Amino acid sequence: MLETFNTHRPLIFGLAYRMLGQVAEAEDLVQEVWLRWQKQEMAVIRSPKAWFVTTTTRLCLDQLRSARRQREEYYGVWLPEPLLETGPTAPAAAGELADSLNMAFMFLLETLAPMERAVFLLREVFDYDYATIGDMVGQTETNCRQIFHRAKKELSVRPPQATPPSEQARQMVKQFVAATTHRQVRELVGMLTDDATMFIDGGGRVKSAGRPIRTSDRVSRYLIGIQKKMPTDTLVQFVHLNSHPGYLLSTAGKIFCALAFTFAGSRIQSIYSVRNPDKLRHLEQSLISPNAPPRSSTLTTSLSMM
Repeated sequence: MLETFNTHRPLIFGLAYRMLGQVAEAEDLVQEVWLRWQKQEMAVIRSPKAWFVTTTTRLCLDQLRSARRQREEYYGVWLPEPLLETGPTAPAAAGELADSLNMAFMFLLETLAPMERAVFLLREVFDYDYATIGDMVGQTETNCRQIFHRAKKELSVRPPQATPPSEQARQMVKQFVAATTHRQVRELVGMLTDDATMFIDGGGRVKSAGRPIRTSDRVSRYLIGIQKKMPTDTLVQFVHLNSHPGYLLSTAGKIFCALAFTFAGSRIQSIYSVRNPDKLRHLEQSLISPNAPPRSSTLTTSLSMM
């Protein structure tokens, strides 16, 4: 029983995270699925995987419906909690599923109603047929087909598939940090696409822009402006967030910002800045102590020394 659950645990967490957009809630939901699994009669379960996906989806639907008003009243931009690729909560998704973890895709999912989100993910990401999806979410096959097409239309077009992290992308992020630190507006503008957009999630907990910032010039000037207010002991930790190169900012041992990026060719197209402290707590364990040597998968740098 435990071995079967552990085999499917990455799938359960991966689906829950995509549905809820929150790491802690996804972890709690995994535990709830485990408690329910222990009460099942194994002899009557023909497909453990189907049971896990069905149970996870229905629990997520209940949670999203109850939290919908909270999401609607959320201040400013709502971004998913950043997922650290090498962290203990990272889902061991197959390569073909990695693109559905990127911030652009997760951000678009927020525009869908709970049932639309569930049907869209089960069809588009996990490739279930409509009849199976209907059994999982308690809808007819015809209804699921209509829900999927409605969701597809609402999204207009699916974001381009995320390319695997490349050395060029990682270098671009490092150059971005250097240009921001040295307040080089021209260099920043050149690194961004003309229609670049920065999304900032402060959740009303910290001071931040309530709307997306658009165009390379405005994004660059905003970044230079907030750079002046950075603590002098700010540390940068380069990591992979949601399958893309990004970095964490911390001071006095506390992470205060996580930034993830999407790219268009050789330039940065979108910047996702999570500043709401409630959405950063799960990343604290990944923070490197200023007195400890950096791990091979990360690089820690003091902004005041760059």
